[in-house]
Amino acid sequence: MKYRMSLITVSAVLLLGGCGTAGSGATLKNGAVEESGWKTLKKVSGREVIAELKQTVKESPKRDKAAAAQTESYEYKEGLYGEPNPELAEDMAVQAIEGPIAIEAMEKVYGGHESFENEGILFFENQMSGAEQSGIWIGVKEPDERVQKLLDELQPKVDAGEILAEPIYIFRSPHTQKELHEQQDEVGLALKGMRSERGSYGLSVNTITGVVEISHDFLKPAQQKELEGMFPDNKFHFEQDGRIVAEPGESSIIMPEETFTDTPVTEGGFILSAGEGKIFVAGGTEGAVYYEFPEADKLQIGQRVKVEASGGIMLSLPGQGKAKFVEVLPDYKPAGATLSESQAVAKAIEMTDGKTTFGFLVIQEITFDEKETKWILKIMQDDKEATLEVADQ
Repeated sequence: MKYRMSLITVSAVLLLGGCGTAGSGATLKNGAVEESGWKTLKKVSGREVIAELKQTVKESPKRDKAAAAQTESYEYKEGLYGEPNPELAEDMAVQAIEGPIAIEAMEKVYGGHESFENEGILFFENQMSGAEQSGIWIGVKEPDERVQKLLDELQPKVDAGEILAEPIYIFRSPHTQKELHEQQDEVGLALKGMRSERGSYGLSVNTITGVVEISHDFLKPAQQKELEGMFPDNKFHFEQDGRIVAEPGESSIIMPEETFTDTPVTEGGFILSAGEGKIFVAGGTEGAVYYEFPEADKLQIGQRVKVEASGGIMLSLPGQGKAKFVEVLPDYKPAGATLSESQAVAKAIEMTDGKTTFGFLVIQEITFDEKETKWILKIMQDDKEATLEVADQ
């Protein structure tokens, strides 16, 4: 483990900061001094630590045993959170040991998690995610006597060897969780007014940095500057998610440079139905999804396509979502064939007419048999692989 444990016993169990004059405060429990405010004791990762616990014991056998149990866990050994190493072991130990105890103490002092959201923020940092140290951070925007009460709750746990002092950081936060939620709601309203019909966005405010993070597929540079101007006190991070949606009047169908190809195409899925503002795509390398798509009438059953979705896909069977772009792939038509691949697929759909396990045709692969002049479709039928043959005529 990488925890640094102090071997020096000091008379003041807690080091607290105050902005009053020296000697003007009253001594509290654990040797802390109450003054009119809270000074910065030190900076860790750029944050102002205003109070800290003291490691009063050289050994913490109870904590060591709990930490060792983390390295014996299935999650650690199987690398579910990353490659097993000392940094991961430390991250997991802090989250399993100091984390719950610190959260319980915080909720007791501040009257629950929701009440604390009005006062500050709480988060973990992990070395496996790039942090300098593993830790649970409790940030208070306007620290008062409750910070002392929080320390008084936690210090006995350190003294008893149940937790370590170092991974628990109490700092001055520039914002509260409630303020971040309010910022997110305000920016969300502004985004809705800018969103195009087909556009989508993801919005969050980073708890640690306070940066407004927006993923989108419709915001132009001028709109991004407009948002920044509307919220001058906030920092923004914009990330474009895929291609920008088509402008009004522009098509969202991407056609191939060549309509036909004599080389088999392996990407994409097949359009099983199209019309009335919806397409159903399944098979190949695409999942089975119904997409809302205004230009559905311009597409044809049997075409092999790749779909770029706008937003998330509803987890149902079939799935449901919105298509931002539909890329039509070249239609495979080998030399000597009468039908193209899309025409053969359209015939296969007509032949099955929903008489399949899932109520729709699941095409895994399609090949052309030149000798027999027929198309052979590898499909899923009754939860097993089967073949379907379509005459090339």
